[in-house]
Amino acid sequence: MEPVEAIRQLWSRKFLVGLVVALAAVVALLSAYRVSLSPFGLHSRALQVGAASSQILVDSPKKSTLVGGTDLGTIEALSIRAKIYGEYLSSLQARQEIAKIAGVQPQTISSSGPFSVATGQLGYQAQSSEDRANEILQEGAVRRLVFTGQEGVPILTVDAQAPTASEAVDLASASFLTLKRYVNSIRADGEDVSGAVTIRELGAPEGGIIGGGNDAILMVLAFLAITALGCVAILVIPRFTKRWRALNQYEHAEQQHIPGFDTPYSVPVAEQEHHPSHGYDPTPLAGGEHQPPVAPHAAQLP
Repeated sequence: MEPVEAIRQLWSRKFLVGLVVALAAVVALLSAYRVSLSPFGLHSRALQVGAASSQILVDSPKKSTLVGGTDLGTIEALSIRAKIYGEYLSSLQARQEIAKIAGVQPQTISSSGPFSVATGQLGYQAQSSEDRANEILQEGAVRRLVFTGQEGVPILTVDAQAPTASEAVDLASASFLTLKRYVNSIRADGEDVSGAVTIRELGAPEGGIIGGGNDAILMVLAFLAITALGCVAILVIPRFTKRWRALNQYEHAEQQHIPGFDTPYSVPVAEQEHHPSHGYDPTPLAGGEHQPPVAPHAAQLP
């Protein structure tokens, strides 16, 4: 079918095309959003989660690692201490303190430490906040904290997940404050150990939204697909039904023809009316002779 002919046929069926466009708009809207009664309105179907990441340096106040004045033995000892601190942050006591600082309920937070099977790593490898957030997202927790310590590096990585990016940043910041308070409260043999270890935050936590952002693209694709299928159906279905009826009529006509003849069965015609024989009877006599016709004659009057 030529494009001009297709457009003319669609124009002649403007009402059906309008119904298709309206249906496509509704389907496109429902493909990206869902209708909710509580609260009432449209809500995105895409899974969105806030994620944040920060790094905590377990350093020596006498010979700071940042200025390169610490030997390898001290760095190794600090890296082991960083893992121990990460394991403390995954405990119930630390989780309660983090929840108090962040202003959330403790039961809504789950955490994993460096010695967890899910977070254990043998080597240090820098990961972006999005990559780590995707790993956390797969676990399906509402609020989640993962503390990771690498081999030979006195750095504790904090990855937070929350419903919003701001909550995730608050959880990461609260983790640093909780650890700092814990280190300052540790005493060994009656002496404060904070003079031997110091906690530094390597920059402010960075957060963002993971997932979503494809609602508009999904809606456009759904609208175009439904509209195209609807227009094709408007063009094809009438031609299909017309062809179907024509084939049925042709088959019905073929059934009324005698094989070998082109003309259909003739309807029996009523026999022609017999005309008077004027006294002639073609019935043969007993000897095989025909009875001669009887000539009409006038009757004699008395």
